[in-house]
Amino acid sequence: MTQTRDLGDDRTLFGGGRYPDTGPLAILARLAFIGAVLAIVVAVFLPRWMVPQFVRSHYLEHFAAFYVATLFGLAAMPRARLHRIGSAFVIFGVILESTHLFAGAPPGPLVEKAVADVGGMAAAFAPVLVERFRRRFPTRSAEANRDLGDAS
Repeated sequence: MTQTRDLGDDRTLFGGGRYPDTGPLAILARLAFIGAVLAIVVAVFLPRWMVPQFVRSHYLEHFAAFYVATLFGLAAMPRARLHRIGSAFVIFGVILESTHLFAGAPPGPLVEKAVADVGGMAAAFAPVLVERFRRRFPTRSAEANRDLGDAS
């Protein structure tokens, strides 16, 4: 059983204590998340010629936009469950892509763009999920200390 102790507020970036909700990095993460989501919404509804093109592929743009927005979302909502954040982003992406259907867009490319959106989200979630999986295993020194305790 893992014991956790309250180390108090710790405003350092990689400290061991609890980072305060009102710390500058927490506020910056929330602002970046709101900015990323708003940028996606604006890019969807602006005419194509007004949206800056960062790469030559629309699918890469969708992938990158949702990758960045998901990273900011994970940073902005550190206590939220991952499946809730992921579900909200999937619903957000599907709703945004489906708005093009009202303008008469063919569904095929919209599905492909939605897949690119989900791919960006999956790429952002992957390191978080791997780290959570790795945390389930004890460190080598913890195993050695446990074995020494069993031997005596």
